Amino acid sequence: MNPASSPAPREKNGSRLNRAEVLRIVRFGTVGALGTLLNTLLVWVFLSFGYNHLGWHPSDHTVVTTAATLAWILCCGTNYLLNALWTFHHWPPHWRQALHYYATALLSFGVQILLLNLLVYLIVTERPIETAVLNGVAVATGALINYLAASLWVFSPNRHPLRSRQR
Repeated sequence: MNPASSPAPREKNGSRLNRAEVLRIVRFGTVGALGTLLNTLLVWVFLSFGYNHLGWHPSDHTVVTTAATLAWILCCGTNYLLNALWTFHHWPPHWRQALHYYATALLSFGVQILLLNLLVYLIVTERPIETAVLNGVAVATGALINYLAASLWVFSPNRHPLRSRQR
């Protein structure tokens, strides 16, 4: 075969994900899955306690929102530290970076709460576990927004305070 007629070797396409980006997505997904599981378990524990001891109903929007907010507060810090250390390798964390992370997490939490309350409205739940599962669906849905914001704004290579000083 004539070398001039053979196809040129494929160059790395800028639109394709490289191995590092794929691994970062997998790590972020793993942290997110663990955070979603922990969040769902916490919501179930809070709702179960309220249902069994305080007379709360698992489809009461105020109760659901309160339980989801408490779980989010507990899980958000853990997810930030795991993502900073393991997913994006931005260690040690910096207070400005943490503020950015919490701002993006709050945005995805807003989406989560809206979706959770919509699901609870559409699917009336009678048991805490049912509401906790709906919360897990809502948390997982907000993960895409959180990943995009974390990648593009919070953990962007140009935004790391220590790395920018080294340049």
